[in-house]
Amino acid sequence: MTMKGERDQEYYDVFARRKADEPLEHIGTVGASDPSDAEVFAFKLYDQWKWTEQFVARRADIIEVVRTA
Repeated sequence: MTMKGERDQEYYDVFARRKADEPLEHIGTVGASDPSDAEVFAFKLYDQWKWTEQFVARRADIIEVVRTA
């Protein structure tokens, strides 16, 4: 899904974990025109915790396996 704007943008889901033994959790979404921008936006927007790992994934690339009701 793309968002309308000056440049074509896509949604990127942001995942992170605070400690290595904690599960990865979805912490938010950013809109960006490329993966490098998505990395920067995620790092800046979701800095409320000291994450040990943080990932962005282009929403269009995520494959849903199980959907909960």
